[in-house]
Amino acid sequence: MADEDDLMDLDFTVPGAFDTKPEPEPAPASVVEPPPPPPPPERPPLPPALREAAELYAKGQELDAMRRLEAALKSNENLGDSAIRAWACLFELLQALGRKPAFEALALTFARRFEKSPPAWNAASEENLATETTGGRAHVSLSGVLNAGVGEVLKQAMKLAATSTLVRMDVAKLTDADNNGATLLMRGIAALKRAKKEFVFGSPEHLAAILEQKLVVGERTNQEMWLLLLELHQQAFHQEAFEEAAVNYAITFEVSPPSWEAPAPRSEEAAKAPSKPLPAPEGFALSGQMLGVGAANYSALNAALDTRDEFDIDARKLVRIDPLAARELHGVLNRFKTAGKRLRLVGLGILVAVYLESLDFQDVAELKSRAI
Repeated sequence: MADEDDLMDLDFTVPGAFDTKPEPEPAPASVVEPPPPPPPPERPPLPPALREAAELYAKGQELDAMRRLEAALKSNENLGDSAIRAWACLFELLQALGRKPAFEALALTFARRFEKSPPAWNAASEENLATETTGGRAHVSLSGVLNAGVGEVLKQAMKLAATSTLVRMDVAKLTDADNNGATLLMRGIAALKRAKKEFVFGSPEHLAAILEQKLVVGERTNQEMWLLLLELHQQAFHQEAFEEAAVNYAITFEVSPPSWEAPAPRSEEAAKAPSKPLPAPEGFALSGQMLGVGAANYSALNAALDTRDEFDIDARKLVRIDPLAARELHGVLNRFKTAGKRLRLVGLGILVAVYLESLDFQDVAELKSRAI
């Protein structure tokens, strides 16, 4: 009975008699956030001389770009890690301007200073050329002497102008001129004006300086050279020089000179008007002088957003890209970047590559320039 009483003393009906105390839950492990990725290293700024020279070149001011780099090298301006690139840009400018003696002198100095082979002179640049450039513009490059020999290249230029919205005439490589060459060039200009074609001169001051040395007030010769001089002053927006030459022309030929009619600044809307769309991405290339190439010209490249994740844009033959064309191209490439696509611009000339870097193109595409 005692055992039974002992059992009865155990009240199994007490609430919670059979409940076990829960094991204490372990403290939640602390979540360790991964460290944020390190910020990308800051790109060192381009040296002012290099950036300014590239910007001048993009605007068609080769002579000013050349002088800027020459001054930087002669004064030992601090170029940091970009010294060799600055020399390479000067080589490209001398080549573009057709200055072979200066190019060869620079090559000797470069070889001694850096103990590496300098770039080689490209003899093909010494020829007169008329070519179609990216976007369907026409480009005329005149070299040597402006004489009767320019007739053939001007004929080619007029054919290209028939389907172009803009014609650019580069005269920085000319070394001399005569009245026959001036006559042919003035006829070409007159034809462009009659057809209401927009045209611009590259380095008009250079040819104007050549003509001024050959013209004598009071000598009734070389009338077309006088008229070409007046046209060049207008193209360069040098009204004071134009008016002085106009007075001298009137004195020499006893006729009324042409009136000042500076060319209207090229409107961005006109520049954006479609000419010829750029080729499909499979063979996509940028070539020649990209002058005023607007967004409408990139339709083939834009279409690739739906079909390709990455591809290269061949820029080996790209000579120049002006500010308007660069801005439009940056917008196109940025749309690719936003869509997760990857593009590379390959074979860029050093001057063009530097100019694109100054516009932060590295943020939207990989830039691969030519070896120095």
